[in-house]
Amino acid sequence: MAQNNQEEVDLFLVFDKIKKGYHNFLASIYKAIQFIIKHWIILLILIVGGYFAGYFWQKTIKETKETTLIVQNNFNSSSYVYQAIKLLNTKYQQGDVNFLNKNGFNYDDAEINEITIEPIVNIIDLLEMHETNDRNLDAFISNIEVEDEDLLVSEAFYPEYTYHRIIVTTQESNPETIHKILNYLNSNPLLNKIKTVVVDETKLHVEHNNTSIENIDAVFEAISEKNETVGNASQVFVKNQDNSDLHQLLERKKELIDENEVLKTELLKYDKVVSLINTPEFYAIGSFTNNKKILLPLTLVFIYIMIFVVRSFYTAGKKYANEES
Repeated sequence: MAQNNQEEVDLFLVFDKIKKGYHNFLASIYKAIQFIIKHWIILLILIVGGYFAGYFWQKTIKETKETTLIVQNNFNSSSYVYQAIKLLNTKYQQGDVNFLNKNGFNYDDAEINEITIEPIVNIIDLLEMHETNDRNLDAFISNIEVEDEDLLVSEAFYPEYTYHRIIVTTQESNPETIHKILNYLNSNPLLNKIKTVVVDETKLHVEHNNTSIENIDAVFEAISEKNETVGNASQVFVKNQDNSDLHQLLERKKELIDENEVLKTELLKYDKVVSLINTPEFYAIGSFTNNKKILLPLTLVFIYIMIFVVRSFYTAGKKYANEES
C-alpha cells in the first residue's frame, strides 16, 4: 500500500513539473511578444537598415563563381592533362606570374581561384578496356565493395575513363577563361603530333571498312544475279551456297557499319587533344553567410536582444548576491 502511495506521489510530481514547464513556456512566449511590442520601432529600424546596409555591402564583394567542364582526353593524354591541371592550380596558388603569362593567363585579374579535375566514373569503360581474364580487372571487382570510392578514382584508372570533370572556381565570370584553359591543355607539341597520326589512321580505317562493306555487297549482288529465275525475276534463290558463310558476311558487314559509326563520331572529337563536351557557364556559389542582406539585419537584431538578455542576467545575479550578503 505504501508503495502505491509512493508511485502516486512520484506521478504527481512528474505532472506538476510538466505543468510548470508548460507555464514557463507560455510565460516566455508572452515576454517575447511584449518585448517585440515594446521595441518594435527599434527592431524595424535594425531590420530595414540592416537589409539596405547588407545590400550595399554585398555589392562591394565579388561573388565566388564556379563552372564545370566535361572533357574527353584523347590520344591517351589523361596522365598529361591531370598533371597539367595540378601544375596550373599550383602556379596560381604560388602566384607564378611568369608561368601564367607564358601560358596566356593573367594573374592580376584573378581568373582562377582554384581548378581541379576528376574522372567521371563509368564501370562500363573499365570493362571494355580489360579482358575478362585480366588480373587487374579481377582485383578491381574484388575491391569494389570495400574500397569503392578510393579505387574508382585512383590514378591507375584515369586513362580508362572516357570523360572527365574540370571544376573551375573564380571571381570573374569571363568565358574567355574557359578558352584559355583549353588552349593551355591543348598546347602540348608531342600530343598534337600524335593527334595528326591518329586522325589520319582513323580516317584510313574508315576507308578500309567502307571498301570491305562494298566488297560484301558485291558478293551478294553477284549471287543474286547468278540465282535469279527467269520465271519470277522478282524472287531471288541462293543455290549451292553455304548459308553459314553468307550469315557470317552479313554479321561482318553489320560490325563494320557499327565500327564506322563509332570512328566517325570519335573523329568529330579528335580535333583537339582535350575536347570540350558540354557548354559550361559560370554560376554563383556560396553559403548563407554570403547573403549579407539577410545576415546583417539578423545579426543586428540578435545583438540588440542579447544586450537585454545579458542585462537581465546581470540584474538577477546582482539581486541574488545582495540577498546572500
